[in-house]
Parts: sequence; structure tokens; C-alpha cells
Amino acid sequence: MDKVETIKNLTQELLDKMVDNVTIEVQEEEGMYHVNINTEEDAPTVIGRHGETIRAIQKILEVMLYKATQERVSVLINVNDYREKQVERLQYIADQSVEKVQERNTASYLRGFSSYERRIMHEYVGKKYPELTSYSVGEGRDRRLVIDLKKEGEDQHSEVERSEEPEQSED
Repeated sequence: MDKVETIKNLTQELLDKMVDNVTIEVQEEEGMYHVNINTEEDAPTVIGRHGETIRAIQKILEVMLYKATQERVSVLINVNDYREKQVERLQYIADQSVEKVQERNTASYLRGFSSYERRIMHEYVGKKYPELTSYSVGEGRDRRLVIDLKKEGEDQHSEVERSEEPEQSED
């Protein structure tokens, strides 16, 4: 059985314990397996609050795949186009923060995002706003995303650790 079939079968096995009536499609793209789950009634159950359940299912599936194949397999689960809607929401939040940075000429601090969400926002800010930069500060649950004006000589956008934070209240 190839990986795509293995992923599809393990995903089905896992979801059968949670919900009824799902369709699963798996596609491989550049070493990442995209698992698209469609369900009419049970999307909130599979997605969970702020995507917590979808992330947990993704981790469990990766562990199950490792046990089945003895190799690490990267999986990204999407339920009823949740990821696309999530990207749109994150881009909207980034746009709002960028407006504040441009109006106030001071950094905007955002908290409460997963590493996946921060990466989406870093990439978006880097591409759409070349005059700005974004970076992450803090550790663990306190890790925050910062959008700021580029400093003189700062060329590229990347998720970096900054040791000093400008004094700024939460936005």
C-alpha cells in the first residue's frame, strides 16, 4: 500500500471514532501530504475551538503514520476549506496591525498564534509590505508576533528572535 492510501485509511480509521459521513482526499505536494476532509454536519467537531482539534488530529495521524511506515511524514489537514478561511482571517488581522504601525510609527504586538499561524503572517507581511518587518518574541505560550517598521539596513523579512522589545502596549 502506498503512502497516500495509508494516510487515507488511517485518517478514516481515526475519524470513524469521532464523526459520521466524511470524505477524505489525500494529495502529495513537495513532500507534504495534504489531507482534505469534507463533512456536512461535523466540521466544528473535527476543527475544534480555534483549530485545536484539527491540530491534535494532525499530530496523532503523524504518530500513527510513523508507526505504520517507520518514517516521518508531514501532514496538513484541512476540513471544509478551514485553512483557506484561516489564512484570510490572519491576513485581515495583519492588515489591521499594519495600519496601526503605519499610523503610529511604532510596533504592533500580537499574541495567541500558533507557529503555523505566525509563519503565515510573517510570509504575508514580508510579501505585501516590503517597508515593514515581522518577527517573533518570547517563549512558548507567551510567544508573540511583532509587526514593525524596518530598521535602517534591514533587508529581509524572517521570523527571528529579538532580544529587546520597544515599550508598547498591547494592540
